[in-house]
Amino acid sequence: MKDKNNDRLDEFIERPKRAVWIVAAPMMAGFMVHAFYAIVDAAFIGRLGPEALAAATYVGAFFFAAIAFTNGLATGITATVAQAIGRRDLERTHRLASNGLTLGLLIGVLFAAAGLLFGRELIALMGATGKSADLAWDYLTPICIGMPLFFISTAVRAVLNGEGDARTPMIILTIATLVNVALDPIFIFTLGWGIRGAAYATVLAQAIALSCFVYVVFVRRRINSRFRLSLMPPKATVIKEIAAVGIPMTAGHLIMAAGMGLTNKVVSKFGQIAVTGYGAGSKVDMLVALPVLGLAAASVTIVGMFAGAGRADLVRSTALYTFRWAITTAVVMGACAFLVSGTLIGIFTDDPTALKIGREYIHFTVFAYPFMAFGMTSGRILQGLGFGVPTMIITTLRVIVAGVGGSYIAVYGFDAPIEAVWMSFIFGGFLANVLALYWVRKYVWKSDPCVLAGRARR
Repeated sequence: MKDKNNDRLDEFIERPKRAVWIVAAPMMAGFMVHAFYAIVDAAFIGRLGPEALAAATYVGAFFFAAIAFTNGLATGITATVAQAIGRRDLERTHRLASNGLTLGLLIGVLFAAAGLLFGRELIALMGATGKSADLAWDYLTPICIGMPLFFISTAVRAVLNGEGDARTPMIILTIATLVNVALDPIFIFTLGWGIRGAAYATVLAQAIALSCFVYVVFVRRRINSRFRLSLMPPKATVIKEIAAVGIPMTAGHLIMAAGMGLTNKVVSKFGQIAVTGYGAGSKVDMLVALPVLGLAAASVTIVGMFAGAGRADLVRSTALYTFRWAITTAVVMGACAFLVSGTLIGIFTDDPTALKIGREYIHFTVFAYPFMAFGMTSGRILQGLGFGVPTMIITTLRVIVAGVGGSYIAVYGFDAPIEAVWMSFIFGGFLANVLALYWVRKYVWKSDPCVLAGRARR
């Protein structure tokens, strides 16, 4: 059988800059599609009334935890598969893919069981009462049942990304999103299932996505890695390899979630309208970050392949090229957000005070966007090389130590105005970049970046 991965690896080595965009462009589109789904889904649920929207918000904590684990799983699988392809170790890609699928199934089942067993307590712990609590449970129950589908799809998608095929997952994600958006009004309003209908639509869309992945992998065979039953029993060295990148990535997302919650508490000192303005501004942050995130995520695959192939020269040139485009994109997107900040904030709120606070937030944090681009890209490059812990430490410094810590000291210690919170974000980004630069110099330029990825871990 012809190894399509060797063809792709040779193509990427021959044209490394083009390779970055081959992987990054579909990832950017996929992130934008997901953002579109999140907005539309919330809009349909919001039409059911404030209690339903509050219920979806309470369930959001469970969603975020699941996303943290899926991102960790996906990054660990993508990085290790890319490295194995770079080493031209086809048997290792089979084992990584099969064990990754096992991990996805196990984590999905654990999430489903945890949600069904402790979901009501979790909802109550977050402060939900009365009708909102009942609606949150109605929404959470089908979602929990569908969790294994979500995690299995993630594992398959990660293997495809690791092989350098980001286009197929993007197409499947788009199909599933369009199905979800089309089913939402039918299930919620036409059939009268309410918020439970939104959950059914999500689970059915995930089932369709998984069916598409099964078709691509087992029928069309648009993948060179093989999911073999004989290789699915977990092997310690393989799980450790995936976990070395995946666990710190998951921890980093959970740290960001904690940071968002703590920041909301600081901002709430200035009133609930201030929280509204900050929330609107943070959504603009997301829009700016999406293309940068696509470039950064692509570097996991490209850098991982080049490192596995022992091409330190391409690792370094790709890192510089990705840094340049990520920072340039952040500057351009930030400038656009600055110029139309009022219009963007107005999409999410029409309260004059919230609009003012949201605009001021953007006017400050636009200076943090280049830091965000460098820090995010640094972390993903290090993950592609097989180093997961530095990214977690960088995130902790930026979000918890400097961001939240600086905000608390300024606001509660010195009675500073809300602008001090925004300044702490810039300060956190700067400090994180200093640390990121140290690790990138250490692992990419001061030593051989291919050492860890090039090891054949049997």
